[in-house]
Amino acid sequence: MNGNSDSELLSHPYISVLIPVFNEEPNLEELYKRLKQALDLYGKSYELLFIDDGSTDNSYEVLRWLHSSDSKVRAIKFARNFGQQMAIAAGLKYSRGDVVVLIDADLQTMPEEIPKLVDKLLEGYDIVYGIRQRRKDPLLRRIGSWCMSHLLYRITNIEIPDSASGFLALNRTFVDSINLFNEKSKYFSGLFAWLSYGRWGSVPVTHAPRRAGVSKYSIPKLIGLTLNFVCNFTTLPLRFAFYTGGVLATIGGGAFAAILALRLLGILGRLPAVETLGALIILCTGLQIFFIGIVGEYLGRVYVEVKERPPYVVKEVLDAQVSGSHDYAGN
Repeated sequence: MNGNSDSELLSHPYISVLIPVFNEEPNLEELYKRLKQALDLYGKSYELLFIDDGSTDNSYEVLRWLHSSDSKVRAIKFARNFGQQMAIAAGLKYSRGDVVVLIDADLQTMPEEIPKLVDKLLEGYDIVYGIRQRRKDPLLRRIGSWCMSHLLYRITNIEIPDSASGFLALNRTFVDSINLFNEKSKYFSGLFAWLSYGRWGSVPVTHAPRRAGVSKYSIPKLIGLTLNFVCNFTTLPLRFAFYTGGVLATIGGGAFAAILALRLLGILGRLPAVETLGALIILCTGLQIFFIGIVGEYLGRVYVEVKERPPYVVKEVLDAQVSGSHDYAGN
């Protein structure tokens, strides 16, 4: 194969594999070997695009070494940790392939099953999900994932058995459409489902225990991700607050009117006024704070959007064609 052909394959590979990385040093070399073996056997041109989301271990040094030994390896280093969603956003923007495959770096999903996703995608789908079989995650994580999929269905009316799967394939047209969305607080599982209505497929994939390291999603991060999803895709909490306020106001007004009538008729005896009033004040105050918090979540996202602050900053790019250290604010 001549040099020009090699250059063309690097600039326009058939498959781009996106791998968000955050403190995954023990897994990277094994992941690279398995990706390379699987894709070489598949016989289609490819690139491996790693996005280092501000790792504090030696993950980026491993990526630098892999890049130096294989021109198909590209790497993007963030200036700091911006979160997995932003790493995915950068990967989608920098990818060059006609097909884009997203896979986690923890080796819980099998690189050897990438051809299965790509073959299914070629049947005409925009996106193909790898549905994890017999998941090896902790029980609490599995429950949370089920709740998110159920919530996604309730909001979008799209029932995807494993919408939070980090293993999926997308076609180039779909990726280009996703890249048009400029909101700063992204939740890609919801965005993928919302945009691919009726044009998604799935294949069962093997799920393995984590090979090394620990999950990077703590309970607070999972709660934040859930809020991000809800606030990005529905105004139902605001509507719920409106209806709840109306119902409570009706109940409260009716109860007060009934008490007043009973007192005037002499049917109702004396109530412990201080205790009753205190309970009502606590109830009403709690409800007010709760619903103000809902409004605050939406206002907070509006505040983030109007600041137009970049969602991530790239510090360095390792690329056989364009390489160097620089600051770059992503859109």
